[in-house]
Amino acid sequence: MNKYRGVVVPMISPFTPSGTIDEPAVGRVIERLLSGGVAGIFPLGTTGESASIPTSDKRQLVEMTVREVAQRAMVYAGISSNVFSESVHLAQVFCDLGVDAVVAHVPSYYPLNAVEIEQYFLRLADAIRLPLVLYNIPQTTHMSIPLEVVDRLARHPNIVAIKDSANDAQRLTDLLTLTGGRNGFPVLLGCSAQFSHGLRAGGVGLIPSGAHLIPSEYQQMFEAAMENDWSEVDRLQRITEEACRVYLSGRSIGQGLAALKAVLESQGICGRTMLPPLMDAPAFVASEMQSV
Repeated sequence: MNKYRGVVVPMISPFTPSGTIDEPAVGRVIERLLSGGVAGIFPLGTTGESASIPTSDKRQLVEMTVREVAQRAMVYAGISSNVFSESVHLAQVFCDLGVDAVVAHVPSYYPLNAVEIEQYFLRLADAIRLPLVLYNIPQTTHMSIPLEVVDRLARHPNIVAIKDSANDAQRLTDLLTLTGGRNGFPVLLGCSAQFSHGLRAGGVGLIPSGAHLIPSEYQQMFEAAMENDWSEVDRLQRITEEACRVYLSGRSIGQGLAALKAVLESQGICGRTMLPPLMDAPAFVASEMQSV
């Protein structure tokens, strides 16, 4: 379990203005992220607009990512779909491409109860060869994986960690108590507002979209937490929150991702093209980025 930890960046998906994968930009994004010493790169998550990308482009993006990372970090890849067989197929494709682990949230069309959520993940974990990371993101799925279900799923040999993005400090405390903290089932923190709290409570990883702007600071935060240097963790929490404010403040999740791409465009990393239904953000100007 020790390898499912550290800073794992949920990578944006760079597109050309026509909506195809922008391969040179993929390389620039990955090099920036790896420059911060992060432990993992995670394409096809929420930050990567996975729900909007056709299967053929998902394969292309992951293939590019594995090639560019070149074993300098772990590669996680999202397989979430409302079609079970599609998730299984993507896991097989990504396994053949050399991905280290896959990530999946609950299907998000039908409301599911605890039994249905548990059975879904058990069936998925049984059907794929790659290690599976659970992904709890009620902001988009409108469901939260119950803690008792997480506890049981953690016993499956092919379920290796959970990314929890719920902005809920009490749930996070209870989850980390239940899973054993640093020495237990790995909990990767997906909500930046809860990073400091979650690290104190026993989280072993951060999954920050803000690492596209300041990857080194997130890596430093993680390292400080592992040394129990909580004043440094709190200092870096303030710094990273300010960086995130530039693109997240006052925006929905999708609008925030569009704004993040606009910031990266101004830095020469990628364009700001978003796939429908999300819309491109206006260009950023220097005065808006003084804190980045």
